[in-house]
Amino acid sequence: MANGNQHTERKAIGQNIRKIRLSAGLSLRRLAALCRIDHADISKIERADVDPQLSTLLELAEALRVHPNSFFSGYKAEFASGNGTKAINGEIRR
Repeated sequence: MANGNQHTERKAIGQNIRKIRLSAGLSLRRLAALCRIDHADISKIERADVDPQLSTLLELAEALRVHPNSFFSGYKAEFASGNGTKAINGEIRR
């Protein structure tokens, strides 16, 4: 996967986390207190400055009371196929 695609994916995940946090009425500091992750680190994730670890995403999901799939909703994933690259909608429906 190219660096541009990785940044786009990180950006989409970060934007989703921010939207969920704001819709829950939580500040960065309040969310940080709920999941014991530094508020500066959460900010870096929301701005796509870092690649979050799976454990961090799971902690954020638990604190936000959402399924971790919510962070990936609506972003496009590309998978290699026999005929080239195929884009699919990464949204997971329940």
